[in-house]
Amino acid sequence: MHPQLQTILDDLAAARERWQRLVRNTPDARWHERRDPAQWSVAENIAHLNLSARAMQPLLDDAAFRAKALGSIGAARMKPAVFGRMLAKLVGPVPRVLGFAMGKVKTAAAFVPEGAQPRLEVSAEFERHLAAHQKAIRAADGLPLDQVRIESPFVKGATYDGLSGWAIVVRHIHRHLDQAERIWG
Repeated sequence: MHPQLQTILDDLAAARERWQRLVRNTPDARWHERRDPAQWSVAENIAHLNLSARAMQPLLDDAAFRAKALGSIGAARMKPAVFGRMLAKLVGPVPRVLGFAMGKVKTAAAFVPEGAQPRLEVSAEFERHLAAHQKAIRAADGLPLDQVRIESPFVKGATYDGLSGWAIVVRHIHRHLDQAERIWG
């Protein structure tokens, strides 16, 4: 496995472990409950990740398809664009200073979860996305993902390379797992 993709896979595996711990530690009675009316519930955080995955996965699959046409890079180091690297850092868990969240961002309306979807439904979809992400990253091994661009479904006009796209997806998962863990933890 290409070292840069392996790093993303390792980060995804860590997210899966956090997810499994969150599922074990969140009783049904608290799944949809907001501890703070201004913050999402555990269910809403996971539903948001599902909405995000539905938007990103086809773009990343297409990026891998286009990268395949460029040929294999083997173990050569990929060079993600500065904007993509920066965005991947920004969408990770929100740093806290003296208990205050720094760098919160308003979510675009299309990615705000609506209604209280059943726990099993939301969880099963999230599990499918985690498995699809892992499979797609493995399938992209050796491809020049840094040489193909995708347009962000979240910010109109913003583009980044495919490698950054995967890093963004996984760091975003950690951000919302972090938020979900803080609700009742």
